[in-house]
Amino acid sequence: MSELLDRLTPENEATYDSLMSLIENNQDRLALILVACDDLRLRQQIIDRYEIEASQAKIKSFRIVLGTEPSLRAGLAELKLNEGSAAVVTVTGAEWLLRVKMREEDEQSDLDKFFGYLQWTREGLREFQCPIVLWVTHHILQEINLKSPDFWSWRKAVLKFASEDGEASKIRDNNQYSRTIQTQINENALPPLQELLSEIQQLESTAPESANLATLYQKLGQIYEMRIANRKSSNLEEERQQAIHAFQHAINRFQALDDVSDLIDVLIRFGNFLASQSRYENALELFYQALQLASEIGDREKEALSRINCGYIYNLSGQYQKALNFYQQSLQIAHDTSDREREAISLLGSGNAYYNSGRYQSAIDFYQQSLQITREVNAHRDEACILGNLGNVYYKLGQYQRAIDFDQQSLEIKRDLNDRAGEAASLNSLGNAYYSLGQYQRAIDFYRQSLKINREIGNRHEEAIALFNEAIALAKYESRRFEAITVLKQAREIYAELQLEHEVETCDSEIYAFNQIITTQEPQRAPRIDDAGSARKINRKAEWILWFCIGLTITLLIAWLLK
Repeated sequence: MSELLDRLTPENEATYDSLMSLIENNQDRLALILVACDDLRLRQQIIDRYEIEASQAKIKSFRIVLGTEPSLRAGLAELKLNEGSAAVVTVTGAEWLLRVKMREEDEQSDLDKFFGYLQWTREGLREFQCPIVLWVTHHILQEINLKSPDFWSWRKAVLKFASEDGEASKIRDNNQYSRTIQTQINENALPPLQELLSEIQQLESTAPESANLATLYQKLGQIYEMRIANRKSSNLEEERQQAIHAFQHAINRFQALDDVSDLIDVLIRFGNFLASQSRYENALELFYQALQLASEIGDREKEALSRINCGYIYNLSGQYQKALNFYQQSLQIAHDTSDREREAISLLGSGNAYYNSGRYQSAIDFYQQSLQITREVNAHRDEACILGNLGNVYYKLGQYQRAIDFDQQSLEIKRDLNDRAGEAASLNSLGNAYYSLGQYQRAIDFYRQSLKINREIGNRHEEAIALFNEAIALAKYESRRFEAITVLKQAREIYAELQLEHEVETCDSEIYAFNQIITTQEPQRAPRIDDAGSARKINRKAEWILWFCIGLTITLLIAWLLK
């Protein structure tokens, strides 16, 4: 059980009172209560609190956690509620449901199944005569309205809890997730771009069925990947498409050759590239294909690698329990095969999942275990990542100077390694720490450095984060709020492009709030010349009165003494 809240914000306290009233006053009847909350720690604390108060009111509490078959009706049937007994059922897990299909044969994603079950089993809920509290994110709440309208029409109430973290909670961090992993590119082993293009063109015209073309296309994709990562591309969008086409050609040819081992390598390489370009759903599909093939041929090393990469995408998409499952599986394989590097990365990924779900001490424990191994095996890139994540944890714990120390260590290693994406993440984290210390201009400087790098390497999601944070910091200055709105609109545009609707809503909310402040704030009146002249006249008059009073007092005193 989590530590209970000592207090809530006034708004959240009022929402909590409404929730408790609904639970107590809707016994012996079906009451569907939809509750939106994006802060998982706050949600758990509220659930613990109302279950204690319900127990004191002789109301028995039940919990359902939705799984891969996310049927609310089936979950309720398994509880075997006693008819006539006071009860409240808490339903969580919707936030873990994946938005993408796991296998090609799947007709729907887990989240789409959830919406379908809600829509078509509404009548089947009639037999459950008690309050059912369904916890979702704000984004999923909106989707229920659109995708499960019949269920929505049956709702008893919709409640929303806001984050308790205050002003600092607006700032976005970009947790330095355990990276996707693969065989590292040996840049010296790759030919110059034009030479490789000529060789491919010649083979395509003279021997189009040549087995060598699969390897050549794979190398071509790797060259474009490196050019984009190292900021050497002359046309970013064009070379991004060239990389995609090259990897796809390599995949098709390895499939035709029935070369499973090399096919797995190129699937992982292609998935890694797509993940670096924020195309997470496409990357996950490729990692799943690689995992299936590795399992079929019994390649434990590539199976562990694929599981780590799937965990990476689940972490990015907020599916933290799924991420933990994959990291635990890869950790077991790493133990079995004595693979220390993959062991460290699995521990790092687990730490990230705990961090993202607000379990900070568990995150620190996993990070420290991973850090020890990375230093033993001289995995400097992962060492830098872990140091940055420790900085993020201590930032969340309010220990800002300690966070800065870890972030600076991380930044130094990343610059030595020319890890541009990692450098941008560390700069953003330093900006967050200085923002929380009230040093807003220094924070803005760090955000802008992070923004510059993310634009150069084409990382759109992190670009949006840097813009959002810069806008929040700019708004701290009364004279720069118009500038903050302009920057925030840029972040909103990117979030909309990435279809992150909740972030779009957050940007809209902040833009509205900034505009309200600007329009309602009383402008300061500039000093006028005649005002200053009047002030000088008043001061002279007061000075003459003062001297007159002093002189009169002295005269009267002398006259009295002479008597």
